[in-house]
Amino acid sequence: MTQTSPSEFRHPETGELLSTAEQWQAALRTLEERLAPHFRVRRQLREAYAERFEPVLPAPRYRSPTQEKVARCPRCGHELALPEDET
Repeated sequence: MTQTSPSEFRHPETGELLSTAEQWQAALRTLEERLAPHFRVRRQLREAYAERFEPVLPAPRYRSPTQEKVARCPRCGHELALPEDET
């Protein structure tokens, strides 16, 4: 038995009507398979960038707990000086 979704939706690329959970999952799986190589390349580029340059941190209010730790001095725990454009 297939479940119907509360509303029907047309796939933006193919125009196919997605009305069951299985059709939605198949469409998502197809998209993820197509995008996977691009995400691998993006990860490799980001890793290479991080090895060569200082990490770019978002403004303090948008930082995750891990990013907050990275922004602190490892010896004393004080905040590192912010670049001029982040203040």
